[in-house]
Amino acid sequence: MSDEIGHHCGIALVRLKKPLAYYAEKYGSSLWGFNQLFLLMEK
Repeated sequence: MSDEIGHHCGIALVRLKKPLAYYAEKYGSSLWGFNQLFLLMEK
């Protein structure tokens, strides 16, 4: 972890404001937040 964070590295955080059960019911998966994070990091 002594390497510097360069321009090619990214850090992202997604905060879910509702319980996981809400996302499982609405979107069909409790991993909805993780999927959104993955899409954000992909761009």
